[in-house]
Amino acid sequence: MNYFILLSIVLNITGQTLTKSIQNITSFDEDSMNSRLELLEAKISMLENEREKQPVLFYAIIKQSEFSLNKYSTVVFETIIINEGGHYNNNDGIFVAPRDGIYMFSWTVCTVNAAYIITELVVEEKVISSTGEREVDSSSYSSASMTAFCRMNKDEHAWIRTTGWNTENYIHSKDQYSRTSFLGLLIH
Repeated sequence: MNYFILLSIVLNITGQTLTKSIQNITSFDEDSMNSRLELLEAKISMLENEREKQPVLFYAIIKQSEFSLNKYSTVVFETIIINEGGHYNNNDGIFVAPRDGIYMFSWTVCTVNAAYIITELVVEEKVISSTGEREVDSSSYSSASMTAFCRMNKDEHAWIRTTGWNTENYIHSKDQYSRTSFLGLLIH
């Protein structure tokens, strides 16, 4: 027996009449689902817009350390002071741009005695700028800083590394002395 006939018989016996067909209920469910889907899409769009407004900023230092690095070695600033958005990785020393824009980077490198330290800002294997100390007096602390601006695309990488100028680059970074540090932020 057909389901609709059976339903009609049951409803007639109970004295109830069916005012909506199965087809109307189905279209109501589709309308409801479409409404919910549109609401979800609107909320996702709102969240994406909010993420675009969030600041991109990090500042990390080498807290308490003395060590040497070879040529073309990445300098890892292991102690994060601030990392809005979490785009700087203190395990490998690399910042990953969360979106296209103009970024500002600034870094300071410190050394002691007659040691050398020459570093450069690298974005996707392209050297943007460099700084360092190579004529340090014996028993003195010395530091060099640089600020650079560059355009980055989403998911590009930026880091500080030693140059090919000297075989051994000595970093000295301790409390109450010059600190080796790296900062970056999205400015536009």
